[in-house]
Amino acid sequence: MNWWLAAGSLAAVLALASIAWLLRLGGTQKLESGDDAIALAEALSSGFEGKAGVVSASGELGAAAGGPGDLVLIEPMGARHRARRIMGARVAMLSDGQGGTAITLQLSPEEMFRITVADAAAARVFAQILGD
Repeated sequence: MNWWLAAGSLAAVLALASIAWLLRLGGTQKLESGDDAIALAEALSSGFEGKAGVVSASGELGAAAGGPGDLVLIEPMGARHRARRIMGARVAMLSDGQGGTAITLQLSPEEMFRITVADAAAARVFAQILGD
């Protein structure tokens, strides 16, 4: 075995990995604002028109409300996001806490979803539009 060839190959792989890391390639893209969540929900869900959006404090999760009971959840899936449209969703609980405002959504009778949002005003607007 040629050790120089193995060392050179390892150095090349590490150099490419560091370049990818510096360019922030790969990994889930972070959502910055509710407008980003709305735009992504409209792009991924056919026929959806968002009125209010929220993004989790970590920037990974998002949700967009299109009207009463019309919800699109945005979740990371590898390096991209996936959108799941739910009709008949409702806000089960809205509570302010130390880490932000927690929105608990009832997606179906047996499925709940919680997202913690840093922007309390956006969370209240989102809950009002989803609940009206």
